[in-house]
Amino acid sequence: MKSGDSCVSEPLADRVVDDGPAATTRLMSMAWAAPMIIFIMIAVLGCENEQKIQRSVVSGTVLDTAGNRIVGAHVTSHRSLYEAMTDQGGRYAFTSLDTGSQQLLVERDGYESASRTLSVDSGLVYDGIDFKLAPLADRLSWSIFQRDNESVTIDVTAKEPMACTAVYQGEHLPQLRTPPSPIAKESRFVIALPRPDITYQLYIEGLTSDGRRYVSASGSFRPVPIGVTPGGPSAPTDVSVLQTRDGPKLSWNYDGVDTLRGFRIYRAEEDKQLTLWQEESFVFAGQRFLTDDQAEPGVLLRYAMQAVDLDGNLSSMTSEIRFIPAGELRRNVTWKTAWTSIDLFGDIQVPDQFTLTIEPGLVVRVASVDAAQGGLDPTKCELIVDGRIVVGASGSAPVQFMSATAQPARDNWSGMRLRTTRSTQGSEISNMEISNAEIGILAQDAPFIIGRLEARYCATGLLIQGASGTALSGLSFVDCGTGFAAENTLGCSLSGVVCRGGNVGIALRGDRFFTLSEFDIRDTLDTALEVDDTASPTVLRGLMTSKRLGMSVKGGNGQLQYLTVDAPNGVIIDGGEQANLRNVIIVNRTMPGTGNGLEEKTAGRAYLYDNIFGFKNATVSCTQTGAPIYNIDPRFVGGTNSALFDYSLKPDSPLKTASDKNGEIGAYGNP
Repeated sequence: MKSGDSCVSEPLADRVVDDGPAATTRLMSMAWAAPMIIFIMIAVLGCENEQKIQRSVVSGTVLDTAGNRIVGAHVTSHRSLYEAMTDQGGRYAFTSLDTGSQQLLVERDGYESASRTLSVDSGLVYDGIDFKLAPLADRLSWSIFQRDNESVTIDVTAKEPMACTAVYQGEHLPQLRTPPSPIAKESRFVIALPRPDITYQLYIEGLTSDGRRYVSASGSFRPVPIGVTPGGPSAPTDVSVLQTRDGPKLSWNYDGVDTLRGFRIYRAEEDKQLTLWQEESFVFAGQRFLTDDQAEPGVLLRYAMQAVDLDGNLSSMTSEIRFIPAGELRRNVTWKTAWTSIDLFGDIQVPDQFTLTIEPGLVVRVASVDAAQGGLDPTKCELIVDGRIVVGASGSAPVQFMSATAQPARDNWSGMRLRTTRSTQGSEISNMEISNAEIGILAQDAPFIIGRLEARYCATGLLIQGASGTALSGLSFVDCGTGFAAENTLGCSLSGVVCRGGNVGIALRGDRFFTLSEFDIRDTLDTALEVDDTASPTVLRGLMTSKRLGMSVKGGNGQLQYLTVDAPNGVIIDGGEQANLRNVIIVNRTMPGTGNGLEEKTAGRAYLYDNIFGFKNATVSCTQTGAPIYNIDPRFVGGTNSALFDYSLKPDSPLKTASDKNGEIGAYGNP
């Protein structure tokens, strides 16, 4: 439906809020008017949305992953005071949303939440903004209480009260359903079986009082043959999977008293249906582990088990175990948002010509020990990409890589390695958070695109080596040993980067013609910015605060202009060629009266148009001869929180006109 198709009337109270105090005054002043006049004015107001609408309508449907309508789901927008709730048809609607970006969040008890961001234009109707919510896992489970020759008794347990229905089907027989049970957390079904000599498949459907639907895992059983004592064997316990050098190793225990023929192991890849992989004639009764030497590296595997007694009776199915085997991919692979989280216990390698895609919102937990003992470092897990990786290229939820250790350190795992590739397309990484890695991302001569990357608590957040011509922006580094580092690159650029904490904010080493601009580095423990042996660097419009040294410059005649440095020791220059350090504010706010503002290792050089304030020595082995020497309080806007301190200049600051162009100096000046 388009915005001009019909006239939509909103509640009067809502209209007063939307139109503001003036509308309220108009309506109150009409209280004396005749009923007919009031009727006409209400009709006119009812059509106001058609004549000069300033807001928009957004609507859609909320379903579960099986296509069932979800009633009573809450839909909210981060920019609106209103919320919508789905009706009996699963429909919701906002009739008056502000224009611009709107992030809608859908929540319902018993389901994973979902969100979506859309751009809303004035006066338009957006229908079909639909959502699918994944039911929370393990909401329903069942087990066999008793079996005899003609029936089976099933016990059902639900996470919340539900009306449950048992759905079962024998081999070559039609599907049958029991009547729904009363709404409760526990139910028992006595199911009459048409035939005693065949295997039956069974699953449970649950329906809550407010209309939410859930389905249990399916399993199989057989009636007790005539003449055999009723009762099936107990299910295997402690089922788990471990990574080994030979592949995934499935292990289990058995605590039952029944004499067994063996075990059945069911297996599936990704979201496919579980099928029988190994039967009892292969997995013997005394066996407690099995190595899957057919596992394909990087592809999600799911396992479940049953015990089989000497009469062929089956236990209930165990819960599913999920696992991603380590090794080198053999095809293109996608890790899906619907999996919520996955665990890696060894290296994943993406060879040339193959692509690993990771959908938005997936959490990847990485073990601190490489159980497969492969890759570049056989002791630590790593993601090695010689082909292509596409991470979170769309969607609002970030992909997260983190340590699986309870008390993670900065180098629990090696990190992600983007290496030289012959692929036609480079890797794309967007909206990703990476933590606890030795090097969050190491890019070596590989074509790639990185945006919206945040590295937390890594030894090095992002390191590029020889990746010439790379342009990076929108990066964030928190509490890393070194946030960003570039080595031996040519013509690369970095802008819009934020560093917080850690030892070193940004380090440029051995690069040529590197451009760093529009950056904000705060609260480093050692050095905010290192420019080391870099030929002709350009460093513009940046803010640096550190607990020891603001900036270290070695070698190269770079352009270092329009910077604000706040540290007990401001800037050290040590190089054969003189850097053009100009229009810079260097201050010592934390330990005033100590340290050196500008120290030059080659005596006798002069640096112009720089303001140095708060140090024991403004300059060491250099002068400010040849330009106005201010060396006064810059008069920052300020604040009490170091992380939020505003280094902008107040309007009456003399440094507003102190540059070589008679403009403002410091990080907010205009080159």
